[in-house]
Amino acid sequence: MNADTLARIRILVFGLAGLTCAAYSLMAVATNTPNPISPWLSGTSGVVAALVMWSSAFSAGRRAAEIAHDELYKSEWSRAIKFSYWFAIALYPLFGVLMALGWVSSITAIAAMGTAIGAAPMLSFCFINLRG
Repeated sequence: MNADTLARIRILVFGLAGLTCAAYSLMAVATNTPNPISPWLSGTSGVVAALVMWSSAFSAGRRAAEIAHDELYKSEWSRAIKFSYWFAIALYPLFGVLMALGWVSSITAIAAMGTAIGAAPMLSFCFINLRG
């Protein structure tokens, strides 16, 4: 396995785990239920993504893993984290308004915000990386 394949695996698992968390968050808001599907699904998708990435990097070898996690990766991940921070900050007033209007309960807001905050760095990294 080479560094390019390893980078593609990273995008795939980040995308899948991020979409799982985002879908959970959107379904929670849409149904006003803190657990529209199994609450273990989001966490499990993240753990599986981490295991797939780690095992892929391990099987690719140290050199390919170093190449796949170079300065560009670190720069893109840094940009994704910066976006995610401001995204998380923006969720507080948004959900405050939704709760004030009675559209979302506080328990649902916590569940939706938590999974949305988890999805943000993974999906923004995928967007930044694929945009080039």
